[in-house]
Amino acid sequence: LRQILSDVIEEVRRSVSQDIDGAEVLHSLLTASWLQSLLKVYECLQRYLTDCPAPALDFASGLSLQLLIDIRSLPYCSEEAKELYRLLRQPHMQALLSAHDTVAQKDYEPVLPPMPDELPDDEEATRIVCLVKNKQPLQGATIKRNDITGEIFVARVIHGGLADRSLLHAGDRIIEVNGFPVDGMEPEQVIQVVARSHGTIMFKVIPITERPIHNQTMLYVRAMTDYSPQQDPTIPCADAGMSFKKGDILEIVDQTDALWWQAKKLPGSSACAGLIPSTSLLKKQREFWWSQPYQPHVCMQICFFFTEEDLMAIDERCV
Repeated sequence: LRQILSDVIEEVRRSVSQDIDGAEVLHSLLTASWLQSLLKVYECLQRYLTDCPAPALDFASGLSLQLLIDIRSLPYCSEEAKELYRLLRQPHMQALLSAHDTVAQKDYEPVLPPMPDELPDDEEATRIVCLVKNKQPLQGATIKRNDITGEIFVARVIHGGLADRSLLHAGDRIIEVNGFPVDGMEPEQVIQVVARSHGTIMFKVIPITERPIHNQTMLYVRAMTDYSPQQDPTIPCADAGMSFKKGDILEIVDQTDALWWQAKKLPGSSACAGLIPSTSLLKKQREFWWSQPYQPHVCMQICFFFTEEDLMAIDERCV
């Protein structure tokens, strides 16, 4: 490629001597140092594609660990050995060697299990959703049971959670969890099945026919009071709630539920949101509180007014 470019440059140089329009600009472009460097990189990549180099060894992290042990056991260390010891102990260096070993060994886990052999004829009737469990205590979804039919549904999906990234949706009906039928089970029993699963959790679901369209503007609010979901008897799932302090800045990421929003604290390292009461719910609570008769010198336990539909929404369980 560089030889072809050299021939083109020579041809353009002759055009410059003949004072052809635009030839001088083209000549300056083709002789630019950045273009020459880019071509060198391109040729190196092409050689790599045709002759992929094999790793010298696939246990670099283990070798570095052994080297650290050997240096530490020396009775006397030179300045070079001390510097090497400090470099190999750096977290970034250890992460680099670990990534090298992963690529060298082609250890690209987790490997999802194969699809079941027996699938329904109607491919749109059911969907298989695989979740790979990690160190997070929650999978980012709540479930509820239809008391009449005994069917289990996804009540809500927490923004940024594992279930959200695995394309579960609120309203999906869960048929099986790792091959176990869940119709007729209590939500607590379904949670136990999920808890006993190791590695990959396979859900067989019937997708909701019409998913809500989220056209929500970005919203930031400042908390005017403290809030603890563990002390709120009205929250649908306390484990999915998010506590905050007065003055905290909250980013509202989901306003689909009129009563319970999903939010994240800023600044924060957690990618998973949590439930907080919406402004509509707080307004309803204030209106109910002010409608109560004044009772001096009596410690009144606060209770809130909810419709039957709201009370059904409270009965959710985290998975």
